[in-house]
Amino acid sequence: MNKLTYGLFASALALSIDVTHAASVAEVFNGEMLGTNQRYFESVAGIPRESFGDEHKFKVQGCDITATVEGGTVSKLRMELTPKCQADLTQFVGTFAPAPGKPLTVGAFNASSGGGLSYSASCLSMCGNAADPSVYAHWEGPRAIGFREVLLEVVLASDPALDAANQWEAQMRKAEGEDYVMETRFNCDRKYDAAAQKAFEKVQVSAVTIGTELKASGC
Repeated sequence: MNKLTYGLFASALALSIDVTHAASVAEVFNGEMLGTNQRYFESVAGIPRESFGDEHKFKVQGCDITATVEGGTVSKLRMELTPKCQADLTQFVGTFAPAPGKPLTVGAFNASSGGGLSYSASCLSMCGNAADPSVYAHWEGPRAIGFREVLLEVVLASDPALDAANQWEAQMRKAEGEDYVMETRFNCDRKYDAAAQKAFEKVQVSAVTIGTELKASGC
């Protein structure tokens, strides 16, 4: 076998192995992967496409999944949701999550989890054009599931998301004034979580992160 033939054979074999062992979203984005070491995670998910500090980005079945690795172990998993990329949160928090198979909405998660979501936003007023701001709904599970946390993210880009943000913002501005909204003081006092819940009830989630010590937008 000459070098060219051997090279083609080796490439074809590597491609065959790669395809045979291609991971599924269900294998990568599930609760059993939290707490695993980075080497094991990558043996299933593959080599990350990008890495920024502790965050490692993977493409699995066309879906964008980010693993946060701290101290050598996976502490958080994030998945961007699309019509073709839907997360099965029951694999992380059991019956506290809505049944899989439908687009995830803020209201569906709130209903299944029993409520208790806290809301924050990167920006609601005078945000500029650098990037679309996001609203976050954070939930901390009970002891029964190890206090595992869920962070729902809604990017303010679609009409339903923008309408919901405008409703939330208008209520806060009316009660507290312009500075309260512009300085994102609502991220500190939780006074308007119920208003946010009502406004975002039917809005689809853009991304979801599962893990511990999850941080959204601060004060």
